[in-house]
Amino acid sequence: MKKIIGLSFILFAGITLSGCSGIIENSLDSSDKADYEVAFKQETGNGNIELLTPTITTKDNQLDFMTEGIDENKVTFIFVANKKVFEQKIKNDESYELNIKGIKEAHRTDYKPKVQLWQTTDDTEDGDIVIFKQVRYTVEKD
Repeated sequence: MKKIIGLSFILFAGITLSGCSGIIENSLDSSDKADYEVAFKQETGNGNIELLTPTITTKDNQLDFMTEGIDENKVTFIFVANKKVFEQKIKNDESYELNIKGIKEAHRTDYKPKVQLWQTTDDTEDGDIVIFKQVRYTVEKD
């Protein structure tokens, strides 16, 4: 009898949870769906971003990067620890500096923080994302 009750509870919980995820997904409007897909795909579009400083210290205030194969005619947005630190057109195979001074989350040592690069169809932050790339770096204590 206990097995039947236990199995019934597990079945009920499974059905409930799968229904909730469907409701959440259906409630997203079309712009949210693009962000939702990017979050799971991790990378879209062509090109690459490379950190020239893959390891920094807790006192460093800049990251250097270079790109290859990124659309040079579009505005590139770069975020470090969810803060926009860069917004301009760039040229491939040239190095650029990201100022991360004052971004507390950019200096965490308990995980590898991310640098995210993206470009949109209309060169605005709110446009549909066509290129999304991300790389992680390491922070070491001084």
